[in-house]
Amino acid sequence: MLFDTAHVLFIVKSFTIIALLETVLFFFVKTENRKVRILKIAAVATVVIHYSSLYVDFFKTGTAEINDTMLLPVYPCNIAMWFLLIVAFMKNRESKVYKVMAEFTFYLGIVGGVVGILFNEIYAATPNLSDWSVLKGLLSHATMLFGAIYLLLGGFIKIRVSNTISVAIGMIFMVIDGGIIIGLYKLFNLTPQNIMYLLEPPYPNLPWLNTWVIGIAAVLLAFAITAVYEQIAIKKEDRWYNHLKGGKK
Repeated sequence: MLFDTAHVLFIVKSFTIIALLETVLFFFVKTENRKVRILKIAAVATVVIHYSSLYVDFFKTGTAEINDTMLLPVYPCNIAMWFLLIVAFMKNRESKVYKVMAEFTFYLGIVGGVVGILFNEIYAATPNLSDWSVLKGLLSHATMLFGAIYLLLGGFIKIRVSNTISVAIGMIFMVIDGGIIIGLYKLFNLTPQNIMYLLEPPYPNLPWLNTWVIGIAAVLLAFAITAVYEQIAIKKEDRWYNHLKGGKK
């Protein structure tokens, strides 16, 4: 059951710890190498925690069940996790590929991390934090959320209206990824899960909130947020509309 006492305590503790860590690191970690090291730790920790249940189950029972999320990127959070790891270890942080991946990971990682902690499907089905397969799902979303936020606070990305392009490319990538995996399921005569929520809406009681609506809304929301940010925090001559036709380059 979501939002029972144990769940609420986890939410409060995890968000508080993330906020405190991000604040301390922002003010006291200044060198590039240390910032990269912190990002790598967050990214690796997310992957290790995600797969840790295999080893816990194996050494407890002698067997371990591998589900689809451990083999394939079937949900948005799987993509955010792997993108965070790739971004953390990429050498060329000036390339367009890095820019798109880092910016998309920032937004997807934050949304996925928050949703994965607040509305965790595994916890909803088995509300027991003493079960490591349940707890690790919450913990991995917390470390992913930390890493995504640190992309901004560590100076790896900047909030700009151009982020909207990265979000749009990322959403297209997720649809392509989902289509390929669904095709693989059908190729091997398997029943596909609701991969990337392409087969049915994520919330059955909200049938209109499908992948296409979410994707378009995400792009529009990214534009709105970044446009407002530029209006508040960026000099007028450096704002997005001055980089359009005939504007400043």
